[in-house]
Amino acid sequence: MSEQALKDIKKDAYLMMHKVEQMLELTEDAFMKNHVQSLDQAHELSAEVKTKEDALTEKLASLATSDPQARLLLPVPMYIEKIALNIERMMESIRTKIKEGLLFSDRAILETGKMLSQGKDILKKTSELMVTGSTASAEAVRKETDAMVAMATQFASAHEDRLIAGQCSPKSSSIYLCMVYSFEDIASLVKDAVDRKMASK
Repeated sequence: MSEQALKDIKKDAYLMMHKVEQMLELTEDAFMKNHVQSLDQAHELSAEVKTKEDALTEKLASLATSDPQARLLLPVPMYIEKIALNIERMMESIRTKIKEGLLFSDRAILETGKMLSQGKDILKKTSELMVTGSTASAEAVRKETDAMVAMATQFASAHEDRLIAGQCSPKSSSIYLCMVYSFEDIASLVKDAVDRKMASK
C-alpha cells in the first residue's frame, strides 16, 4: 500500500471515529437535558458514518486482494459502524424515556453519566489512535475497554437485584439496561478495532 493510500485510510478511519465520538456527546446531552434535538443531530451523524463505512470498506476490499495491510484493516470501518449502531440503540432508548416522561433513580442517572463520560474518553483516544498507531495508547485503550465491560457488568447485576426487589419500574429498567449492554458492546467493538489497527502496523 502506498504511503498516501495509507494516510488517506487513516484519515477516513479517524473521521468515522470522531463522528461516533460526537454522536455519544450528543447522546449525553440528550440524556442529561432531555434534548430531543441532540438525538436528531446524532442521527444525522450516524447516517454520515454509514456512508463513510461503505466507501472505506470498498476501498480496503479493492486493496486487500494484493495487500496484507489492507486485509488486516478491512473490518475496522465495520467495527466503527457497529459502534454507531450501538449508540443509536441508546438514542432510541433515551427518545422513549423523554417521550414517555420516564424517570431514572439518582443512582441510575449517576451510573449512566459515568458510563457516558468513560465512553467519550475511550472513543476520543481511539480516534487519535487511528492516526498515531501508538502502542502505548493502544494498551491504554484496551485497559479502559476492559474496565468499561467490568463496570457495565457490575451496574447491570446491581440493577437487576434492585428490579427483583421492586425498587425500580420495569419500563425504566429496560431502558437503563439497554444502555448498559450497549456500552458493553461498544467496549468490545473498540477493542476489536484497536487490535486490527495495531496488527496492521
